[in-house]
Amino acid sequence: MASEQMPTPVSTLDIRLSLAELEVPFAPDQIHWRVTNTARDKKRGQIVPYADSRAYADRLNALFTPQGWTREYKIETMSNITRMKKGESIFSRKILVTCTVTIVGLSSHSGTGEEWADDENGMTSADAQAFKRACACFGLGRYFYEFHGSWVDLDQNQQPKRMPALPAWAIPENWRKGIRPPGRNGNGNGTHVNGAKGNGQSGEPNGRQVSTSTNSGADDLDTRILAMEKAVGLRFYLNILRQYGQAEEPKLITDSSTKRAVLEVLASAARGFDRLSAVRKRIDPKTLESLLAKLQAPPLAEIRDMRTLRNVVFGLEELADSPSAHTG
Repeated sequence: MASEQMPTPVSTLDIRLSLAELEVPFAPDQIHWRVTNTARDKKRGQIVPYADSRAYADRLNALFTPQGWTREYKIETMSNITRMKKGESIFSRKILVTCTVTIVGLSSHSGTGEEWADDENGMTSADAQAFKRACACFGLGRYFYEFHGSWVDLDQNQQPKRMPALPAWAIPENWRKGIRPPGRNGNGNGTHVNGAKGNGQSGEPNGRQVSTSTNSGADDLDTRILAMEKAVGLRFYLNILRQYGQAEEPKLITDSSTKRAVLEVLASAARGFDRLSAVRKRIDPKTLESLLAKLQAPPLAEIRDMRTLRNVVFGLEELADSPSAHTG
């Protein structure tokens, strides 16, 4: 008589196959679209796809069982920030959420989310953002970063009148066959980089040609990571490599998914430093010094982590909207 099948401990699974399955796109019926930008007349909008947090949790449950993974949250607030809301200047708080997702027998990764405390769904949004970003470090949902937004017609409620079709590579069955976004394989033609044989199963890389392609992709990631050092500064760069890649050099990070996560964090940091440079020009030096002291932040040249960078950028940008902060 057949007995009930017990969950297989993750330690007995092929980790490569598990990571490959985490990277598979969500089913089309789990995809939603949100408007990120609108035209001046509000009749056209740029939309991007996303999946609900429950879809992420369902994938983790399916692969590792509910007992095979955990998530923990740490919540911080940054208080007394001046922001503009509906044309008025108000004092508010910024909610900063850090979510750590642990897959038993595999590893742990953290992600951060942020929202304004006075927003009705601020905590929920920050929670979901942090959870999804932590999952992306494992590869789950990372393919959403390949979308750059599609412009569509909006209705009177500024919602899309018609949803765009998903590209072929964003369909689970096609992804398992090896189809990838343009540029991911070097030529964008959907080479079977996973060694799949069209049966819906992700196989191990086999053959010299696939191995060479994989190594080439890793080398490209290393080059792109190294190029970020100039944009964020040596201290910040090394701290991110240690925190997210647990290494001093990108070539010492053996997992490609981790390399991509490190690159994403560094790219985000580079954008943050660009915003920091721009907003400094709009604020009186004495006000800048006062705000940094209030935030207990280090000198701008010594910022070494994403949380501090985020706090300083948000604080300065909000303050810059106040006329008293502008240089005369």
